[in-house]
Amino acid sequence: MSSNLKAFLNVTLGFLPLIFLWSISNELGLVLGLASVLVLLIKEIINKNIGIMSRVLLVYFTISNIFYFYLKMDSVIQYKYLTSYVVLALTGFISIRLGRPYTMYEARSGYSKEFGKSSLFIEVNVVITKIWATIYLINAIIELAGHNIMTIIIMNGLVIIGIILSIIIPGALPEV
Repeated sequence: MSSNLKAFLNVTLGFLPLIFLWSISNELGLVLGLASVLVLLIKEIINKNIGIMSRVLLVYFTISNIFYFYLKMDSVIQYKYLTSYVVLALTGFISIRLGRPYTMYEARSGYSKEFGKSSLFIEVNVVITKIWATIYLINAIIELAGHNIMTIIIMNGLVIIGIILSIIIPGALPEV
C-alpha cells in the first residue's frame, strides 16, 4: 500500500468518532463517538503519537455527553453537525497557526520516521489541513441555512473534494 494512501486511511480512522455522530441520529452516536475517541486515544498513547484532533474530540464528546445525558440538553443532537463543523474548522486553523497541522499526526504512521519529521511533510499537511478547515467552515455556514437534502449534497460534495485532494496532493510530492 502506498504511503499516502496508508496515511489517508489513518487520518480517516481518526474521524471514526465523528462518523458515528453524523451517521447515527440518536444518543447512540454520542456514546459510540466517545467510546471510539477513547480507543483511538489509547492507540495513540501506545504509539507515542497523540494528535491534536484526538484531544479536541475527547473534549468535544465528553462535553456533548455531559450536556446531553446529565443536563438533558437535546440541542446537542439537534446541532451536532453545526457544532462539530465549527470545532473542526477552529481546530484546523488553530493547529496551522501553531505550526502543527492536525492531519500530520495520523499521517505520520504512513511514512518513514525521517520523512514524518521533514519540512516537506509538514508543509503538505499544512495545505491539507487548510483545505479541510475551509471545507468544515463552509459546511458550518451551509448548515446554518438548514439541514436538508440540498445542503447534505453540497456538504458531502465538499467532503469528497477534500478526500480526493488529500490523496492527490501527497502523492504528487516526492518522499525524501
